[in-house]
Amino acid sequence: MNCFRSVILLTLISVIGCEGRRVVSPGASTATKSAAGEKKVGATPSAATSEEVLTSAIHQLRPENFGISSNPEKPVSLLNSWRFKVAEEKPGTDDPVPPKAPTGWIDDADQTRLSQSKFDFADALYVRDALFFDVIAGYLSDRGRDELRRVSIVVDFVCRNVSLWRNDEIEIPLNPFVSMQFGRGSAEDRAWICAEILTQLRLDALILRQKADTKETTNKWLLGVVIEQNVYLFDLYLGLPVGIADQNPTSPLVPLNQLIAQPELLERLAVNEPYRLTADDLRDATVHVISSPNSWCARMNRLEEALPTTDACVLYSPLIDREGNGGKLSRIATAGNWPVDSLKLWQFPHRQTEASRKPDESTSQEFQKLSLPFTVPIPFKVDQEGKVTTEAPERKLQRFRSEHLLGKFTEATQRYLSIRHLEVEKNPPDLERLNRMASEDAFYWTCLCKYELADYPGAIDLLSSYIKKYDRKGKWFFPARALLGQSYAELGQFSEAVSAVERTSPDDPYRIGNIIRSKRWTAAQSK
Repeated sequence: MNCFRSVILLTLISVIGCEGRRVVSPGASTATKSAAGEKKVGATPSAATSEEVLTSAIHQLRPENFGISSNPEKPVSLLNSWRFKVAEEKPGTDDPVPPKAPTGWIDDADQTRLSQSKFDFADALYVRDALFFDVIAGYLSDRGRDELRRVSIVVDFVCRNVSLWRNDEIEIPLNPFVSMQFGRGSAEDRAWICAEILTQLRLDALILRQKADTKETTNKWLLGVVIEQNVYLFDLYLGLPVGIADQNPTSPLVPLNQLIAQPELLERLAVNEPYRLTADDLRDATVHVISSPNSWCARMNRLEEALPTTDACVLYSPLIDREGNGGKLSRIATAGNWPVDSLKLWQFPHRQTEASRKPDESTSQEFQKLSLPFTVPIPFKVDQEGKVTTEAPERKLQRFRSEHLLGKFTEATQRYLSIRHLEVEKNPPDLERLNRMASEDAFYWTCLCKYELADYPGAIDLLSSYIKKYDRKGKWFFPARALLGQSYAELGQFSEAVSAVERTSPDDPYRIGNIIRSKRWTAAQSK
């Protein structure tokens, strides 16, 4: 197995990438005309227009291409070629510009990097992620009739697709893109991912945390979203909105100010003991803004304004008001009636990034364990002496997972089937184990695709089969039970929904959420 284990670190550095193969963007010219009218094939960036160079860079940064069918370093070079061309056309546009942020929000090293006009590899990842979450925001937005409904859909989607770590698992530091690829994360990871999607919908997200928790170490916090100058709250541990008027799942959600005035609404989220936050906690809470320092950069402003229409996404989201337009800080402060200077930057993303740079041995091993299934299929040869030689991983599961998350649910459902079939094929022992791991991932992700397609009967059949096959030993056992209950509820089969989740255990991270949902399903059934 050593011959392909070494591939994993390279494959998942930017998640998820293979170096070397060059992609030429469709629609971007690869030939220019000379003065005599003859074509020059394979024109270099220096011979292309700034628009052509940018189109090629963005094509290679798309999540379905970046590090998969394109060299991860190439688009960085193209972005810098683009900025040089723009600077030639518009002198002064390439000057360094310090980002505007409250004192203490960024250190000197970050200040230097954020001020530069040069694009680097971190920028490539940032743009890749923005393109990724913009696609997700697009198809989720189509499902909602108004902003509040869209936000609820985003939260549901993220909680459905990012399963909580079990008690016996090591929680490893992941960024939002990787967490979505793996389908695993913490409640904080869920909040970070929600914020990334909501940014593409031009909605501001924040963390409302109990004031006493100055070190951000407890679970006494909620995700807040600003909608029409109101703040609405969501519990990412439970995967539920906070402040539903009654037990009916379709009841309206009340904003923060009404929730503080009606503390009994919080107790509807209590099971066996009081809810972890009180109305007083919410009234006096510390407000943490969720914002990426990359989004404060002037170079991101220039890049966003120049993006091809087909790849338009949000890259620039300034904190401070500019040119008569309110910045993120003033919008959040106005919505919650908080002083602007009381707002803080949420430090979880920074901590995750720093922790991922220097992982310990157990973290590295767990990361490799989650990464390995993405490599399948792995071709192999057996010589006359029975010696097995593996070849380069084909990484089809990786590509199918990307298609799934980019909204190609029907295609992914069909392609996951080829991964599931690997489990029954004859392979060397090490590859058989790897194929079983990949097959299980493909099995559960197929269930998710069925749910996203609103094929709830199909989801129920597959989820029931998954639970029967794997039971508690299954990697996705607990989220599968929760999703089975929700699938029944979508069909109005509330008694079946309750039955699907009623068997609880202390190590089930979905236990409390399932109990609360069961109460709501029971209430809905009685009407």
